Amino acid sequence: MFPQRSSEVYRKPDSHDPPPNIELAGNLEYPNLNAADLSARMENLSLRLHGCWDSISLNEQNHFALATNRREGGEWWGVFLGYSEENVKHMTVENADYKLQSTHTVNIVRYASNNVLLAALGNTKLQAWSTYSKVRNPKSPYCLFMMGESAAHPSPISHLSVFKSVPNTAVSASPDGTINMWNFSGADLVSSYRTNYAHTDRLTGMATPVSTANQFVTCDRGGCARIWDARAAAPSSLTLYNDARHMISFTCAAWAETTQPQADNCIYFGDFDGNVHTIDTRVPKQFQETIQYFEDSIISQLSVNGSHLAVMSNEPAGVKIDKIENGKHEIIYTNMDTHDRQTDAVWTNERTLLTIGHGRKMARHSIP
Repeated sequence: MFPQRSSEVYRKPDSHDPPPNIELAGNLEYPNLNAADLSARMENLSLRLHGCWDSISLNEQNHFALATNRREGGEWWGVFLGYSEENVKHMTVENADYKLQSTHTVNIVRYASNNVLLAALGNTKLQAWSTYSKVRNPKSPYCLFMMGESAAHPSPISHLSVFKSVPNTAVSASPDGTINMWNFSGADLVSSYRTNYAHTDRLTGMATPVSTANQFVTCDRGGCARIWDARAAAPSSLTLYNDARHMISFTCAAWAETTQPQADNCIYFGDFDGNVHTIDTRVPKQFQETIQYFEDSIISQLSVNGSHLAVMSNEPAGVKIDKIENGKHEIIYTNMDTHDRQTDAVWTNERTLLTIGHGRKMARHSIP
């Protein structure tokens, strides 16, 4: 314990009489750049497009849904907005058809149908929103109405995919291995089946087919890929591939489209070494083909559009578009200056891909 005289030396002088903390910000007479000053600064809670663009989705009427998040400081939150095609080149809060700010991050947005939007939040919840209704509001039909909400995952949802052939059915997954099948054909969001142990390693990818709603695939960091029966009353799966040597780490997956030969049986898997592996569901536990697209990057996302396969990477971020014809691959587009970190992508037509991310928020890639 300090002597009494030391405590007198270091005590607060009687002349020190600063104003309350709320008035300290910017005060030059009693400057305080530490905790008191920070607590006195008012947080900017205004609705705006944040710097991190994390997810984008497009419906059949060419209406876009965009999720942006504030990912700095102690408090993170996000907002999702809807834009018509003519406003995509210049997105602002003012020209959005609908907008909603959340107290949590909005990690994923996916259109289930033209007027139903699914939003996966950072608090583990999945929400279903009606985005357009002339019956509810004839003068302003773009209006948000929550159809359902559920917290069926123990950790935030990292993958969300809608079955295109049955748009009222979707599947979600989280890195801990939890999978939920969703049905929202009624007036609520209902989980039809659920498993907590889809993979023993971190789940990193998921894909659904285009023409059917019978199956979906998942993959993990340990090099295991599984195919699931979406029609079963309880979760049921088979092993597509399992790397016993632990030399492969899957990062993402994509199901080929029906315009390609035998597309219903062809699934692409990206890995940490810049490779894309092809597996035929009829011949499991072996690769039909392995192609290296990037030497020093991680495959972050795969997106199929007819005969075109978009292969996207991170660390560093890049985009390559591959044309697949008669089983032959030809890279017809390359861009290695896209974003600081690429997060999501959507095809707007047969020859145009939009990517979003952190840094350069949106980039347009047109196939010549």
